[in-house]
Amino acid sequence: MIKPYTQINTIYGYCRVSTKEQSKSGVSIETQQSLIGEFVQNKYNRPVDEWFIDDGVSGTMDILERPASRGMTDVMDEYDVIVCTRLDRLSRSTSDLLSMIPVLQETNITLFFCEQFGDMPIVYPKFEGEKGLKSRFDMSDMANKIMLMVLSAVAEIEHANIKDRFGEGKVDWASRGFSIGGSAPFGYTFEPVKIGNKTRKRLIEHPEEQRVLKSIYRLQSRGLSDHKIGKQINSLYPGQNMYSAKIKRILNRKYQGLSSAA
Repeated sequence: MIKPYTQINTIYGYCRVSTKEQSKSGVSIETQQSLIGEFVQNKYNRPVDEWFIDDGVSGTMDILERPASRGMTDVMDEYDVIVCTRLDRLSRSTSDLLSMIPVLQETNITLFFCEQFGDMPIVYPKFEGEKGLKSRFDMSDMANKIMLMVLSAVAEIEHANIKDRFGEGKVDWASRGFSIGGSAPFGYTFEPVKIGNKTRKRLIEHPEEQRVLKSIYRLQSRGLSDHKIGKQINSLYPGQNMYSAKIKRILNRKYQGLSSAA
């Protein structure tokens, strides 16, 4: 059993969101603050003392490298309480989470993931007298570590799957001739197209740049290096300012511009 304890110093609430899209799926900063605030009030009958918020920060970034989470670790002290909503709000990296746990334990911090585990702390203070074999074989502590490893690994896999699905969606739009972000690739310009409730940018050919593209592909087919292609393009089309890296990017494009090679 986890022993009860009464000494509580500062209660911190930590929230993180990486993109605006997440605010639409129930993990907005406001939603997290509401859940954490309600949990702390019900458990300790007091409000959160201080909030640390990483807004627009990826959970794949190490805890000690994010502005707010690093700030929180700088000020936390013995018998402080940290409350997050879920594992993936604190970190999406299993190794990062597991390396942080001993630091929190040594400082006698209590860590809750209130939405995921409710009233059960993942990290909690070690009490005097729990030494030697008794301390080593703390079954609650071992169960917490195992559960944390499994769930954080699942969260990491889920995040990777979401990234894959997002990437596949981008590839699909690109293959259909639409922009997937950033400026228009060389040889093209944007044309806004209404699709449902959204406006997407369709790529249409830029006549002058298309002539340059055809020359680039023709020179590549002769076996010229990127550097030599750039020099010849600059000679053929004054003012283009082509260089090796730019030629390489153009030739390595997966979709936009491939038709120009024909």
